[in-house]
Amino acid sequence: MKKQTLFFFIFLIMGNMMILAQNCNINAGANAVICGTSASLSGSPGGSTAGSPLWTLVSKPSGAPDPVIVTPSGYNTNVTGMTSPGNYVFQIAQNCTTGTATSQVTITAPGDISSFTAGPDITNVSAITGTATLNAVIPAGYTASWTYYNIYNKEFYSQTTTTNATMSNTTTATPTLTLVKKADHDIDPAYRAVLRITSINNPNCWYEDDAIVRFIPNPQISLPATHNRCYPSTDTNRYINLSGTSPMFASNTANSSGNPAFGTTVTINVISQPAGGNISFYQIRNNSMYFNGVNVTGSYVFTITVTNANGTYTTPQITYNYNGTDPKLVSFIDASHPEQMQSYYASGSGGAVYCNMAGKTTPITFYFKVDPSDPATLTTAVSNSGIVPPGGNPSLVLNGAGTMNRNVVATPPAGGWRVGTYIVNLSIKNGTCGNSQDYYIHISDGSRPNVTVPNTTICYTGSGVVTATVHLPTVYQGVVNTSYLQEFSGKYDFTLVSKPTGAANPVYEASNLRTFTNTSTTISNLDKQGEYVFKIKAVPNAGGVDPGFIDKEYACSGTSPEGTFSIFVSPQVNANAGSNQTLAIGASQTSLNGNNQGMSSTGLWTMISKPAGAADPVIATPSAYNTNVTGLTSSGSYTFRWTVTTGSCSSTSDLTVSVTAPGPGGVSGADFWVKSDDAGTIATAWKDNSVNADNIPNVGGVILSPADRSHNFYPYTTGYSSSKFFYNNTSVMNPLGNVELPNTNTSIFSAARPTADNGTGRITGIDDDATYAAEPGVSIANGKPRQYEYFNTVTSTDFSIPFNTGISNIFSAIAK
Repeated sequence: MKKQTLFFFIFLIMGNMMILAQNCNINAGANAVICGTSASLSGSPGGSTAGSPLWTLVSKPSGAPDPVIVTPSGYNTNVTGMTSPGNYVFQIAQNCTTGTATSQVTITAPGDISSFTAGPDITNVSAITGTATLNAVIPAGYTASWTYYNIYNKEFYSQTTTTNATMSNTTTATPTLTLVKKADHDIDPAYRAVLRITSINNPNCWYEDDAIVRFIPNPQISLPATHNRCYPSTDTNRYINLSGTSPMFASNTANSSGNPAFGTTVTINVISQPAGGNISFYQIRNNSMYFNGVNVTGSYVFTITVTNANGTYTTPQITYNYNGTDPKLVSFIDASHPEQMQSYYASGSGGAVYCNMAGKTTPITFYFKVDPSDPATLTTAVSNSGIVPPGGNPSLVLNGAGTMNRNVVATPPAGGWRVGTYIVNLSIKNGTCGNSQDYYIHISDGSRPNVTVPNTTICYTGSGVVTATVHLPTVYQGVVNTSYLQEFSGKYDFTLVSKPTGAANPVYEASNLRTFTNTSTTISNLDKQGEYVFKIKAVPNAGGVDPGFIDKEYACSGTSPEGTFSIFVSPQVNANAGSNQTLAIGASQTSLNGNNQGMSSTGLWTMISKPAGAADPVIATPSAYNTNVTGLTSSGSYTFRWTVTTGSCSSTSDLTVSVTAPGPGGVSGADFWVKSDDAGTIATAWKDNSVNADNIPNVGGVILSPADRSHNFYPYTTGYSSSKFFYNNTSVMNPLGNVELPNTNTSIFSAARPTADNGTGRITGIDDDATYAAEPGVSIANGKPRQYEYFNTVTSTDFSIPFNTGISNIFSAIAK
């Protein structure tokens, strides 16, 4: 330790020296994962504070600009400008009446999204080419996930489908959307590509933007050369169907590619038509082309011209024979037979649900009425149709030909009716025009449980929105057997009963994603903590369908088609145990100051570790964030954990309470100290018992010997030379090299028991330079303690007070 100022004190009697530790504490609040670029910091003090606190920035993401701490000297302050993704660590320091307490908090920011975009719409690519590459901008700190859906199906049917398209590279900024069928696209080729970016730091923090990919339709449509149609008298639509290989598009929805606003026009070139006819193009809906002015029977002869950026195409000549009016649909509604219902699936269909009929051989008769405006001479015929339940089809007998009220007797196959749904097709003719209607005989299995879904708890970081997955009731349609409720279109509807104050309205998936055959669905846009209560109900998914089919299916089981459930959005309050503490010699208690968990959460202090052999400390109120702990009677480190729990979410944080051990002679708290009679193994190094644990290696193999009458220090050292010494150039004894070191303490302790008045011998010595000296050091010289330094030159000092003979002498050499 050349060029250092050394002060040595030797105590010849036992004594105590108290080190001063901080007598207050501070908590920087819970770590937080945020959405956005700003956050609130909230510090809370405890104990004997002095003055205002000070917030400072400890670290930030690499390359990030400094955020702005709005009120650095306040316990509560806002921080703005956390525009780069990653961790921002802030520290609050609080002066105590003795010492200073500090605590840190980490705010994890997702990063700024001002540059985010899904890219421009793509509207100039031909469907014949059928490939388009999007060009999004994804901010740093976010992952990308693309989805897409057909615009026509969404706008016209409220369905989310990806019909006739695939997307590749869906996690990049430049995915490719490709039509499966290009020249012969079988749906309007317009799609909405939706880009969701999700923070890598906070999965609840996500944003969406979309871009339209509207391919230019192939104008070369194809229709049969001759088309014969009859229409119901109540149907004003006049249409013909495109051929199966024809490209298809739509003009009737706002964003479909066939909308005239986007450059595709369709015109009728009339060649001939009946007197009074005035055919013109009305609209095209994918596979059907609709006309105005087809209001008299006869033949309409024309061509169709389609023009857009792909060119102009005119079809060959088409003959459209309008042959007259179909008979009206028969009615299955009969007051005498209330079990019968109209509209099972499509317009004109009917049916009934039967309970407790499985295995029975009783025939089932259903009744229908010819519309009063139609003649009794209408012909009707019946046949089995659809998927046959186990056991085979029933036999059918039609009664009442030539009358307005008719019926069909269905006799079950051998073994009786089976669980499932039987379809009976009814054909009605009036000359060349006619209708076809289906009647559904549903034999219920009586095994439906109440419609219910389990309550769900999802964790919420306190920012952004979350999405809950709802497990739908067990699928039974088509599972009991393949015929069961065949062709019935059912779904589960959700109704919001209540939500937390100020919460946004939840968002449900499209109806085609929550049908009777789906196993789960999602409810999204949940942006507030608390309980959302919903009603779920099994209902038809098609307009006009009688809900009685579902109601009676559940009535056969004595159960309900609806129920309620809750989604609990549970805030994940992050725990912060507060600042680590060091207790002064003699102190055995302190206060724990965690962050306040709030009213909706619970907190719990637990002890994680303690010094070996120590008794368990006592936490006064483990559930209180600010509580006392007593019984810290052993020196060493105690680790306490603060756990904050809300619902299914929990977070933990630990703090260490260091209890200072009294050193030999009562001296403690130095940056480096060595004690005699060390119970540990120090055969290769002086063992530093300070908090730094900065051991000094044994270079060259200095001999360490057990205590004896001449050397009453364990171990004492001999054999120093130019190649044998103790040395550590990074030791806290010499962190700056061979210069004066202010505010550095080095304490060496020993116990000696001289047996002669004029005893002589080395007690201890250590070194921090590359010489063979041993300094600072303590020895016995002619019965008196000697402090020596600098190779035992004139700077060494003999103390005037002699050793006590026959009793222990405690030595403490402190270098500063």
